[in-house]
Amino acid sequence: MVSRRAGSLEMLIPAGAAMAVGAVAVVAMAVPQVSERVAAMAAMSALIGLVVRRPVAAGAAAVVGWFLMTGFLVNGLGELTFARADWLRLALLAGAGLVGSAMRTPMPLRVPARVPVVYAYPRKDRIAHHKTLS
Repeated sequence: MVSRRAGSLEMLIPAGAAMAVGAVAVVAMAVPQVSERVAAMAAMSALIGLVVRRPVAAGAAAVVGWFLMTGFLVNGLGELTFARADWLRLALLAGAGLVGSAMRTPMPLRVPARVPVVYAYPRKDRIAHHKTLS
């Protein structure tokens, strides 16, 4: 039996990947400079995290977006590189996606238990209170 959470991830991960592809296409057409493209992709990754609301799906979309960004926005013609700057861009996209998903993840608020405050105990006579004495 598939749990409800696993079933939702089956749809959210491909949806997040499709949104990452769309984000790369939009950024490629709208933004000319490489540094601006990286910033725009980080913003799009955070937006995808806001939409999918699950950290796993946001992380998967960030990885897909990183592959596409490295191949098409930073380098040309789908050439992937794995230099230090590429790994930093991966961390940036993953962090932005996780922050975006954390902003929409419902967080339970802990309400402190109500502790009764006793100001004064009523004084009872010990012998009169005992039922076995007559």
